This record gives sequence, C-alpha cells and structure tokens, in this order.
Amino acid sequence: MKAVVSTQSTGKFMIGQVILDKNPSIKTVVNKLNTIHSKYRFFDMEVLAGEENFITTAIEHKIKFSMDFSKVYWNSKLGTEHRRVVDAIPVGATVLDMFCGIGPFALPLARKGCQVHANDLNPESYKWLVKNRDLNGICTKLLTCYNMDGRDFVREFSGGQIQYVLMNLPASATEFLDVFVGLHSVEKVSQCPIKVFCYHFAHVDSPEESTLEAVKEVLGAEPENPFVHLVRKTAPKTWMTCIEFVVPHSVLRGENQTKRTKTE
Repeated sequence: MKAVVSTQSTGKFMIGQVILDKNPSIKTVVNKLNTIHSKYRFFDMEVLAGEENFITTAIEHKIKFSMDFSKVYWNSKLGTEHRRVVDAIPVGATVLDMFCGIGPFALPLARKGCQVHANDLNPESYKWLVKNRDLNGICTKLLTCYNMDGRDFVREFSGGQIQYVLMNLPASATEFLDVFVGLHSVEKVSQCPIKVFCYHFAHVDSPEESTLEAVKEVLGAEPENPFVHLVRKTAPKTWMTCIEFVVPHSVLRGENQTKRTKTE
C-alpha cells in the first residue's frame, strides 16, 4: 500500500516516517509535487519514506486498478463521480472513452455490459488499462483498448454507431470538441445522437455559465439539453465541472462550421 501526502514542510521526511511507522500495511510514503506532466497527465513525486516502489493497486466499486502511480493519473476522490456517470449510461450502450487513463470509467462500464472503446495517449496508461481489463476478467469484446491521439481516436468511429463519448481531461477537454464538427458529414453515416460527458475547470464565480460558454465557443452552436454538474472544488477559485449534452446534428454535419467560415 502507498500513502500520498501533499506538503512543502521542512519536516516532510519526518512526517513520512511517522506515517510509515504508524501504518504497518503501508510500504511507501510519497509527496505529490505541484507539477503535472502536461502531455501524459501524471504528477511528479518524491519518496518521503519506505521503498522506492510506485506499483500499487486501488479498489473502486469492487474493481481492481493496478498501476505505476508515478507514471499514470489516479485520484480516489473521484470515485463518486465515476459511479455517477457509469450509472447514467444504460447497459448495451456504445461508449467512447477519449481520455480513459487506466480505466475508472471504462472498466465498470464494460463489466456492466456496455460496448466500450477506451483510449489514452499515455503509453503507460494504455499498458495498465490492458492489464486491469485482464486482471478483472473483462471480455475483450466488451472493452477494446487504444493508444493514440484523442481526435484521431474519435474519427476512427466517424462511420459507426457512437452513442456516448466521455472526455475526462478537464484542463483541455473542451478544446477537443472540434472533433465533432463535420464528424458525420459523410452521407452513409447514421443520425444516431451522441451524448457527451465533458470535464472542465471553471472559475468559481460562475462555473455553470463559463463551462457552457467554453463548449459553445468550440462547437459554434448551442449544445442540446446541456446540464452542468459541479464535481468538486480543486482550488479556491476553481471548480471541476462535467457538462452533459447532445451534439447537435448541424454540428455533426459541419453546417455550423460552414456558416462560421462564410462570415469570417
């Protein structure tokens, strides 16, 4: 078991040793530093006490998640949010998890009986996603894993039946919404509606409004049936939000983009 603390105290190594001494099941105590890898989404950290070993296993909603904690992103505080979204998606649905990490959404959705395609750019996240799929005995027919750019991943399904898309990258997920513009411009594509769960970091003063505006700016249109859920405060002036909405058919066919181009 690993223990994670967040401190800049000069006595941090002593704190680490005390945690280690008081908790026999803990083998490593680390300090999560304030910097996060901008491309692959993991925190830099330092060992305060114990073994320099970052391999660990977390259990969330009866599913095991093994990982190298120094090379992937994991936050146990988001367990309730993971369950909320999993419960909102019906059995049998086709789901694209665009920035899946090690699978906190993908694994329970697949176990539930959804057809899940899960992607992450970080090769370490992809590696542990595959390991966790096998560790939990989840059928490969229900969970297919990918290691590629998020936009390229979604475009792989431009001719298929996409029902739900998860975009759990709050620092920049709204920027990737442009992938839906013209995604269904090909005539053969069905008109199956796409529901999106997109995460965002919003200013505390008006989190719902600023989240909605960020989505509208990229789509070039009003999203259909938008609902903004406040997940948690991540800083005194910042909310992590999740906006749920249906992508308008006009956006999927690229009509809005055409209009914007003509007026620019």
